[in-house]
Amino acid sequence: MSLNFYKSGVFGLALTVCSFAYGQEPESDVAVFDDDINYTYNFFEADKNFIEENFELSESYYQLCLNAKPDNPFLYYRLASIALQRHDLNLAESYIDKCLEFDDKNEWYLYMAGNIYMYASKFEKAEKIFNKLIDTKPNEFDFYACLSDIYIKANNLKKALSVYNLIEKKFGIDESISIQKKNVYLKLKKKKNAEAELVKLVNANPEEEHFKLILADFYVQIGEIEKSISIYREILKANPNDGFSHLGLAVCYQYLKDFDNFFAEMNAGFASTSVACEMKVGILVDMTRDQNLVKEHFDQIFKLAELLIQFYPEDPDANTIYADFQMNRGNIYIARLALQKVVETRKDKFGIWEQLLFIDNQLVDWNSMFKHSNEALEYFPNVPVFYFFNGISSYQLSRYEQAKKSLDFGYKILPKNDILQSDYLTFLGEVYYKLDDKETAYSFFDKLLTVDPDNLMVMNNYSYYLSLDKENLQKAKSMSFKTIQKEPENSTYLDTYAWILFEMKQYGEALIYIQKAVENDISRSGVIIEHYGDILYFNNDLEGAIEQWKRVKTIGNGSDKLDEKIESGKYIE
Repeated sequence: MSLNFYKSGVFGLALTVCSFAYGQEPESDVAVFDDDINYTYNFFEADKNFIEENFELSESYYQLCLNAKPDNPFLYYRLASIALQRHDLNLAESYIDKCLEFDDKNEWYLYMAGNIYMYASKFEKAEKIFNKLIDTKPNEFDFYACLSDIYIKANNLKKALSVYNLIEKKFGIDESISIQKKNVYLKLKKKKNAEAELVKLVNANPEEEHFKLILADFYVQIGEIEKSISIYREILKANPNDGFSHLGLAVCYQYLKDFDNFFAEMNAGFASTSVACEMKVGILVDMTRDQNLVKEHFDQIFKLAELLIQFYPEDPDANTIYADFQMNRGNIYIARLALQKVVETRKDKFGIWEQLLFIDNQLVDWNSMFKHSNEALEYFPNVPVFYFFNGISSYQLSRYEQAKKSLDFGYKILPKNDILQSDYLTFLGEVYYKLDDKETAYSFFDKLLTVDPDNLMVMNNYSYYLSLDKENLQKAKSMSFKTIQKEPENSTYLDTYAWILFEMKQYGEALIYIQKAVENDISRSGVIIEHYGDILYFNNDLEGAIEQWKRVKTIGNGSDKLDEKIESGKYIE
């Protein structure tokens, strides 16, 4: 991981976007006469739409004006501007060329032409234009800046330097020019010259810490760490709370692999209010990308995340990264609180909603999942995973009609072979079963088992439902037997298989499997124990049956026939 805090020209050659601020745009020679009313109307509509950035409509009106006045340079100028907005350089160039045919003196037309030629890599034409503008207005800074940009773009670095020197001589030392000169010297592999430019900038502004920080960052860039450390310490001597210097020192210590001092300076930087939250978040994000750093120093990085949330408790970005750290530590309740703060202000963040709903699911908090999924669907009405969360939470809360509505729609918009297909089919089957539409429920289970033939949970539930129907018992037995083959010690699967054998009146075999279910039942399920009693009864062990039925009374979760069974000493269906 590498951290950098001053991005203005630190790496590579940053092209300055020319922004001519001299004077006002040229005015068109619109004259209002009775016989010229259509032209006047079209022009004002074109101008209005241009200002409102409705460029397509503006272009159509300018074209109508051009049909009436094909010798008006302003119309070509505006059409060139629109073409440039669309990055259509060929069309922009053809319009500006036509404009200059009618007026090659107007500074705005020339300025536009120079930029278009530069973007189109017509460097000689662009150079002539800006030299002409400089001759006309020798005190206009932007003209020199654009000329230097042309040389940079053309990779004519020596000419660019000559322009920078001319600017400096004419206008004095300027930060942007010093940075550009430094970049050019680095490109030419002249580190000393690059250094001299920044030292000159610092000396010209001895009270400005900002320039010292740029010089310190430069030393880090070229690997002269001790010089950088010296500058940062000098700044901190005068201003101990300067967060940028603390962070800069942290970078230096990182290069030296001194992680104790690295984190000490990071903590000081994160505790400083002079550094914006956005920058601190960016630093933490960079750290998390370095897996080795995270693995070896997780606790120290986590402390930075805690500092971040301490200073910016409501910031959505701070809470997002804080939630990630808490998730990594297994503190999902705290992570959920942080994510809930995020969605209070960032309701359009799909990933945050998804993570929040997964946590609800992990916490088995169906009320929260129902609430969060409903809100997520307001902002993402066509996302299948949110319908799924809404469907399963509705199901768990016994809101079966709502569950059906959400799952039906979500499944319709689910992409083919999506990872959620099996889960959707499972819960669709369960919901329709709860709504007593067994035919539809079983069709979903059948469809699921064609795409996921080893889904043991569905095979178990499906086979148990069939046993309750007392129909298709052979199919139920076949499915249930597969589950106990795969998991021979699963008490739930053993209980289902035993109950199917019971319904098939194969009581002796049913007893073998229900005993295995009881032996493996760690949770001591009342359902399994009651089934055990029922099967004992049909194996002529009345005393054993009553004993097991009475056990259910102490465990709980018995059937509504349990008391009658105990009182009568008989199995009641």
